[in-house]
Amino acid sequence: MTTLNSINTDVLIIGAGPTGLTLANLLGQAGVDTLIIDRKPGTVTEPRAVSIDDESLRTMQAIGLHQAVLRDVVPGYGVHYFTRPGGRCFGKVEPTGKLYGFPKRNAFRQPLLEGTLKAGLERFASLTARFNHVLLEFSQDHQGVRALIRDAEGQILEVNAAYLVACDGGRSTVRKQLGIEMVGSSFSSRWLVVDTDRDDDPFWQTRVYCDARRPVVEVPGPHHTRRFEFLLKPDETDEQVLSETRLRELLRPFRGNAPVSIVRKTVYTFHARVAERWRVDRVFLAGDAAHLTPPYAGQGMNSGVRDAHNLGWKLIGVLKGKMAESALRSYESERRDHAWALIKLALNLGMVMAPATVLRARLISTAFALVGLLPPLRDYFLQMRFKPKPRFTKGLVLTEGEAGKLSCGQMFPQPMLTDSHGHEHLLDEAIGAGFALIQYGDPTRQRLDELQHGLWSHLDAKRILILPEHVKSMPSIPGCTVLQDRAGLLKGMLGDSSKFLLLRPDRYVAAIFDKAGETSAAESLQALLGIVSARNHATEHHASLSLTP
Repeated sequence: MTTLNSINTDVLIIGAGPTGLTLANLLGQAGVDTLIIDRKPGTVTEPRAVSIDDESLRTMQAIGLHQAVLRDVVPGYGVHYFTRPGGRCFGKVEPTGKLYGFPKRNAFRQPLLEGTLKAGLERFASLTARFNHVLLEFSQDHQGVRALIRDAEGQILEVNAAYLVACDGGRSTVRKQLGIEMVGSSFSSRWLVVDTDRDDDPFWQTRVYCDARRPVVEVPGPHHTRRFEFLLKPDETDEQVLSETRLRELLRPFRGNAPVSIVRKTVYTFHARVAERWRVDRVFLAGDAAHLTPPYAGQGMNSGVRDAHNLGWKLIGVLKGKMAESALRSYESERRDHAWALIKLALNLGMVMAPATVLRARLISTAFALVGLLPPLRDYFLQMRFKPKPRFTKGLVLTEGEAGKLSCGQMFPQPMLTDSHGHEHLLDEAIGAGFALIQYGDPTRQRLDELQHGLWSHLDAKRILILPEHVKSMPSIPGCTVLQDRAGLLKGMLGDSSKFLLLRPDRYVAAIFDKAGETSAAESLQALLGIVSARNHATEHHASLSLTP
């Protein structure tokens, strides 16, 4: 095999789906040299994932593409549960909160999202995307990864990278070459998925028909699209259910005799699996290469976006010399448990959406009716509080520290804030792409500009004071952005502790401390980030970084 060309880069991404494209945008935004390849001729053209949540939209905001993405999104839809097609509605889930700045549950179409993410790559000179490129093999040592890639003309390209990230799906070539097994189970049940366009049904909520005879899920989409998912019976073959005649029969209870424009039809089997390892030295797994999630909770793609944001800011920090390579060990420890928690949520929701017997279906509808009589339980389901929120108890967060109801390791809310000119901004717009030191409450107790430890400058942490709604005037504090939470979103969560919170680039709280505890918190963070003696992989030499108060 003859190598014709050679490329050196910081990060090589295999797979240009939502996970890989999100990661590439994050790295490109930071000026990290990145090559992303995919065996396909372009991004997907057929509908796949159909639900994007508030956390993923916050990541889209982090890469500067949320407005473009939202143009192709149906925001804030919920789920209505029915006994059968044409039957009664026995339960509703309609979340209305925007804790992280966006509606909790939103409909989209994957081809449109991927097109927006791919177009976003063109903003960055440090980023190269190549389609019709296939990874043949790779090897690695303590200095980097060497990969051989074949292009559409059959020519071989040698790529030398500091790190390789496999975002190449459930059948990941990289994972197989590493010999990593997927653990978990596959479902014996098969589902027929039918995507339609030119839909004239104005109902924007998901309908779930919990009919043991034939469970069906109906999901609205943007631009007059709609998806139907039918649970298949063991004796039904793919050929039978994919025939034009059978498709019309299955759709008739929902569309009557009205014409239906079908853009995709396929049969698939669900999986609930997690890779045994997510990292081997300089090679990482992300997205479906690391975990496969049943679609009942709409979290498969969203978990991949979380992987991209979690790993992306850490790669940036290491490659820019802000922290040591040891910080990358936290990727799997932070992401694995939450990914599995969402898989278990999907499995549990699957028992509701697809009851195995008529008796179980009746028990479920009765349980929902009883829940509706109890306001705390009703709101628990109505506002989707059953969805597991990521909470890191290990990784790049301190294990102790609280501000009101908020603890270290939780994602910080994103309120709409008002500046001194009366203009409104979402919090992340004020923060930018990096770290932030946040204070909420009375600045006369302790002030952000009094924090002097060298760590904050090393991390380029932006300082933001958020005032409660009752404050009449906005003080000027040197080196700080002052904003006001006039809607009072933070009051119930943070109280008036006036503590300092260090937010990571992915908006998780890394530390909570007061002025007296600044040195202790900073030194603990330095140990976690490894920056007392960090290696700078962005240069050809190794630099020792020593930070002192």
